Amino acid sequence: MFMGYFPSVQDKNWGGQRGAGVPLPKDSGQKLSSPSCLPDPILNSLRLPQAWLDTQDRHLGHYVNGKWLKPEHRNSVPCQDPITGERLAICLQAQAEDVVAAVEAAGTAFENWSGLPGASRAQHLLRLAKMIQKHQRLLWTLESLVTGRAVREVRDGDVPLAQQLLQYHAVQAYTQEEVLAGWEPMGVIGLILSPTFSFLEMMWRICPALAVGCTVVVLVPPASPTPLLLAQLAGELGSFPGILNVISGPASLGPVLASQPGVQKVTFCGAIEEGRALRRTLAGKGAELGLALGAESLLMLTEAADVDSAVEGVVDAAWSDRSAGGLRLLIQESVWDETMRRLQERMARLRGGRGLDGAVDMGARGAAAHDLAQRYVREARSQGAQVFQAGAVPSDSPFFPPTLVSDLPPASPCTQAEVPWPVVVASPFRTAKEALAVANGTPRGASASVWSERLGQALELGYGLRVGTVWINAHGLRNAEVPTGGCKESGSSWSGGPDGLYEYLRPSGTPARLSYFSENLNYGTFGLAVPSTLPAGPEIGPSPATPYGLLIGGHFQAPGARSSRPIQDAQGNLHGYVAEGGAKDIRGAVEAAHQAAPGWVGQSPGARATLLWALATALERREAALTSRLERHGTELKDAKVEVELSARQLRAWGARAQAQGHVLQVAGLKGPVLRLREPLGVLAIVCPDEWPLLAFVSLLAAALAHGNTVVLVPSGACPIPALELCQDMAALLPAGLVNVVTGDRDHLTRCLALHQDVQALWYFGSAQGSQFVEWASAGNLKPVWVNRGCPWAWDQEAKGAGRELGLRAARTKALWLPMGD
Repeated sequence: MFMGYFPSVQDKNWGGQRGAGVPLPKDSGQKLSSPSCLPDPILNSLRLPQAWLDTQDRHLGHYVNGKWLKPEHRNSVPCQDPITGERLAICLQAQAEDVVAAVEAAGTAFENWSGLPGASRAQHLLRLAKMIQKHQRLLWTLESLVTGRAVREVRDGDVPLAQQLLQYHAVQAYTQEEVLAGWEPMGVIGLILSPTFSFLEMMWRICPALAVGCTVVVLVPPASPTPLLLAQLAGELGSFPGILNVISGPASLGPVLASQPGVQKVTFCGAIEEGRALRRTLAGKGAELGLALGAESLLMLTEAADVDSAVEGVVDAAWSDRSAGGLRLLIQESVWDETMRRLQERMARLRGGRGLDGAVDMGARGAAAHDLAQRYVREARSQGAQVFQAGAVPSDSPFFPPTLVSDLPPASPCTQAEVPWPVVVASPFRTAKEALAVANGTPRGASASVWSERLGQALELGYGLRVGTVWINAHGLRNAEVPTGGCKESGSSWSGGPDGLYEYLRPSGTPARLSYFSENLNYGTFGLAVPSTLPAGPEIGPSPATPYGLLIGGHFQAPGARSSRPIQDAQGNLHGYVAEGGAKDIRGAVEAAHQAAPGWVGQSPGARATLLWALATALERREAALTSRLERHGTELKDAKVEVELSARQLRAWGARAQAQGHVLQVAGLKGPVLRLREPLGVLAIVCPDEWPLLAFVSLLAAALAHGNTVVLVPSGACPIPALELCQDMAALLPAGLVNVVTGDRDHLTRCLALHQDVQALWYFGSAQGSQFVEWASAGNLKPVWVNRGCPWAWDQEAKGAGRELGLRAARTKALWLPMGD
C-alpha cells in the first residue's frame, strides 16, 4: 500500500496538518495568498517573495549594467507556480539587441574590474556574500516557490553554499597576484543556464569568473527570477555596475550570446544534446567553450556496504530535491533482494507536497520534468522492465512519484539513455570488475558514490570509475574548495577549487578571441579524399632504402593502403618517403593505445620519469643525425642544434614533473578529507604543427606521457623525418602501444581522429580550417579538444613547450571524498 503523500490538484488535504496547505479548486479564482486556502507556515513563506515580485509590478525584465531594463515590444512568458499553475509574474524575453547591450555593458565594466587589485575584488565579493546573508529568506522562498523544490534543501544547502562560494573565491582573488602569476582574465564570459538549479549553477560559475577579473553575462531560461534577484542584490552594492548582467530568454538565444565577438568564453549548463549543438555552432568562432551537461549520477552498492545507510544515500541521490537528475544503481547480487526490499519500504515513507512546506521530501518541478520522467518510465515498461512506484498518483497531480526500475534488458535503449529525476534504474552485478565495466560503459561521467565498509575495496572502485566526483559511503557532498566537474559526455568544465579558477584564465599575452570561421568549409568533405602520391624524382643525399613505416603497437608496419608519400627538402630535392596512413591505420593505432593504457596508468610517476629520461638520452645520441635532418629542411645549423638540445631538455623537464606530481589531500570542513586526483585523459590524439617539427613533437608527447596518457601522433606534414628517426628509439624503449605514430595526409588523418568515438581527447596544431573542423567533429562524443586556430606557437619558449597550460590540458581532475562518521 502507498504510504507516501503525493497529492492531486483536487486533494483538499494538500499538505495535511503539517503545513503543506490546501490546493486551489480548479477555476476557483482564489488568490494563492488567501488565508482560506493556505495554512500559516506556507502563507508566511509566500508573503516575502510575493512582496518582491510586487516591487516589479509582477513584470520582470533584465538586469543589465546595474539597473532593470524592460524594453518595449518584447514577448513575455508567465512565471507559474509549478504545483498550482497560478501565474506569479510575467517575464520579458530578450531579443538579439538585448544580448548585444548586455555584452557591451560587461565589456565596458571589464576594463575597470580586471584592472583592480585582487584585494579590491575580494572585498566586493565579501560584500555580496553579506548581501545574500541579509536577504537569504527571500532567496530561498523565491527559489522554492518558482522551482517547486523542497524549501529545506534550498535553505540548508543552496544558499549557504552560495555564501561559501563567494567567501572562498574572495580569498582566491586576494592571493591572485602571487599564486596565479603569469595568467590573466579572459574577459567577458557568457553563461547559459538550464531551468534546473539555475541559481546554484550560476553561483558555481560566476564566483571564480568574477574573482579572477572577468565580467559575466548570464542567459537564464524563461521564468527564472532567482538569478535576476541575485543580480539586483549585486547591483545594489553600488559599485562596479555591469560586472554581472542577467537576461532572460529562450534557448534559441544561446548561440546568439555565444557568437558575440566580445564574449571570450561560453559556459553552458544543460542537456547533452543542446551542448552538442552549441559545440557545432561555435566551431571556428574563436570562443572557448565549457560544458557541464546532464545530471545523472551513479551509486554502487557492494555486499560489504551498510545497506541502511546506502538506502538513505539513494534517497539523497534521486528522491530528494538536492538532486538534479536520476540515478543508476548497481547492487551486488548477494545483497540484491534485501536492498530492493528496503528501498521499496523507504519509498513508501517519502512525502511529497508544496516545496514551501518544510516537512516534505519532494516537490514538483513542473510539466516538462514530469513529462520527461513519464516518457522514460513508459519506454522502460515497453522494453520489459519492472517498475515499482510507491502507490498510484492521480492523473491530475503535478507530482511524479519516486520510481524504481529494474530488470531492464541489457540491449534496451534505456540502458544508455540518461535517467531523469526522480527515477532510479537498478541493475545487479557479481564482481567489482563487472561493476566497473558497467559503470564506465555509459557515455556520461559526472559523479558516483561507492558504498562499502571495506576501505580498500571502496578506494579501488573509486579510482577505477571514469567520473569527475566520487563519494565513499556518502552522496552529493559539495564544498567550494573541492572541484566538481565531469568527463565523457558530461563535459569537461570544472567549478570550485583551483580548477574552477583556470576555467576563466589564460596565459598572459595570449591573443583575445580571434574568429577563424570559414563559410566555405564543407564538413562533409573536409579531409575525405587523400591526394594521390606520385614519384617525385631521384633521391639526393642519404635516404633510407625503404620508406619509413608506421609505429603502431610497438613495431613498424606498412600502411593499410600500401602507399608512401615523398618528402622534399628545402631545395625541393627528394629527402625520403613516409607511409601514407589512412583510416584503417588510425583504427589500429587507437586500438593499440587502448590496450596499452591500463599498464601505463598503473606505472608509478617514478617509472614514467625514468622512461622519459631514457628517451632523452637516446635523443642526445642521435643529435648529429637529427641536426642534419632539420638542416636539410631549411633550418640553420645553429638553430637545428638548439632545437635538438631543447627537445632533450623538454623530455627531462617533463620527466621531472612526472616524478614530482602527486595527488593532493585536502580537508573539506567537518565532512572529512578529499583526495584531488590528476588522472590521464586516456587515448590522446595529437596532430603536431609544421613549425619546430622535432621540438613541438617532443614537447606535446612528453607532456602527454608524463600525465599517464597513451598517444596517437601525427607528426609534422612538411618535415616528419626527424620525429620518425626518434620513433626507432621509442619502439625499443617504450611499452608497445604507448606511442603510435601515423604519417600521411594531415587533413585526412585529422578527420579520422576527430570523428573516432574512442579517441578521448584531441590536440590539433595546424590550419584554421582544420581547427574549425576539429571543434565541429568533436561534438560526436564531446571529447575535449585544444586547437591553435591556425596560429603558430613559439615552442622554444618555456611557457609554450613546458608551461603550466600544457600540463593542465594533459590531465583531468577527480575529487574523491572520504567523509568521516558512522
